[in-house]
Amino acid sequence: MSGDLVIRLSDAERMEAVRVLDTAVGDGRITWDEHLERTERVWAARTRADLAPQLADLGPVVAQGEPAQRVVATVSKVIRTPEAAREVRARATFGAVVLNLSGMRPGEQVRVVADAFCGKIVVSVPQNAVVIDEGTAVMGKRGIFGAATGQGGPVVRISGRVTMGNIKVFRGEDRHW
Repeated sequence: MSGDLVIRLSDAERMEAVRVLDTAVGDGRITWDEHLERTERVWAARTRADLAPQLADLGPVVAQGEPAQRVVATVSKVIRTPEAAREVRARATFGAVVLNLSGMRPGEQVRVVADAFCGKIVVSVPQNAVVIDEGTAVMGKRGIFGAATGQGGPVVRISGRVTMGNIKVFRGEDRHW
């Protein structure tokens, strides 16, 4: 078990988790009954491992008004380590964007909007990450490499369009960039 998962929770962390649940019920992603059940589990949670399952399937939550982090590569290569719990908008045009999300912790969530035209976007995530690819490809490729291990890892939701390019997601040490 990861060392971060055994760290005891503070009331501020529990309140933040309840805020995520409030947003999810407001968005219609969970019912009020689920909200009540999960809120009770959040307040009963002692460690991050206890908390992670209550948030893992909710997808990224971005605070209203918080700007997305933008990463753009045009006929070049750009490597970034974005902040977790934010939206990242990556665009590669005849170039490459490499996003290192391997430092994400269980329960953290990020949305990546990945658009490539004749370019490449590479995303590195932890081995236990839940990766949800909702994007499209036109004369291009999208791939997630490496099997997920364990449960309660961070959630990475990827969308966007790849045209005559590719997007590759690598888990753990399975990086071939």
